[in-house]
Amino acid sequence: MNLPADWQTDSVDVDGVSLQYYRTGEGPPLVMAHGFTDNGRCWEPLVEDLADDYDVVTYDARAHGASDAPETGYEPSDRVADLVGLLDALDLSDPILLGHSMGGSTVALAAAMHPNLPRAVVLEDPACMLDIPESGPDERAAEVRNTVREWSEKGVDTIADEYRDDRPELARRLAVARTECRPEIAEITRAGFGGAAEIFPDITAPTLVLKADADPETRAAHLDTADQLADGRLVHVPDAGHCIFRDQYDAGLAELRAFLRRV
Repeated sequence: MNLPADWQTDSVDVDGVSLQYYRTGEGPPLVMAHGFTDNGRCWEPLVEDLADDYDVVTYDARAHGASDAPETGYEPSDRVADLVGLLDALDLSDPILLGHSMGGSTVALAAAMHPNLPRAVVLEDPACMLDIPESGPDERAAEVRNTVREWSEKGVDTIADEYRDDRPELARRLAVARTECRPEIAEITRAGFGGAAEIFPDITAPTLVLKADADPETRAAHLDTADQLADGRLVHVPDAGHCIFRDQYDAGLAELRAFLRRV
C-alpha cells in the first residue's frame, strides 16, 4: 500500500481480530473512524492538515482495508469494542474521536457507552442520523454483497475512472478502498447503525456534528436531535453532501478547527 512518507502503519489484535492502523503527527491523540466502504487511508488530506497539532490515528474497520474480515462481529457494539480495543492497544488516553457516517455512529456509540473515554467527539454526517432505507436487512445485505463482487471484478483502474469526473483528486484512493472491501461488510448493513435519539442523550463529551446541507424542515429536525447532546453543536455545512470533508473541505475544516480550539 502507498502511504505518505511520514505515516506509520501496523496492526493490533482486538479479541482475535487484526485491525490495521495508520499513525502520524505529534500532540494529543485524535482517532478517526472512516465511513462504510472507505478505509483509514481515505482520511489522508485531513490527516495531513491535523498532524502538526495532533497524534493522528486512523484504522481500517473490520472487513475494510487491510483489517481482518471475520464471519461475525458486525453489530454496532462490536465496532465500538474494536475502537476501544485499538485505543487500549496503543495506550491512547483522553482522545478526540472523529468519525464519518458508519464511523460517526461508532464514535457516537463509543462515547455514549464509555462517557469518560473521549476528550471530545466529532461526527461527520453520522449514519445514526440518516434515513433508514425502506428495503429490509436481508435485501440490503444482498445488494452490498453484489456490489462488492462487482468492484472486485472491475478492479481499481476501472473504478477510478468512474470517480474521476466528480472527484479526480480522490479517484484512485476511493477505488482502492472499494476493491479492498470484503463481502462480510454486508453484515454491517444487516445489523444497522443505531439511532441518534437513543445514543445522543448518553454522550457527555463536547460534541460537534457536521451535517450535510438540507431543507429548512430537515434542518430543524436535525437540530432537535442534536439538542439531546449535553454539550453539542450541530452545523449544516452549505452545499455539502454526505461527505463534508470531500464536498466542502475548507468550510468543514474551519468548523473543525474552531471546535478543537475550545476542547
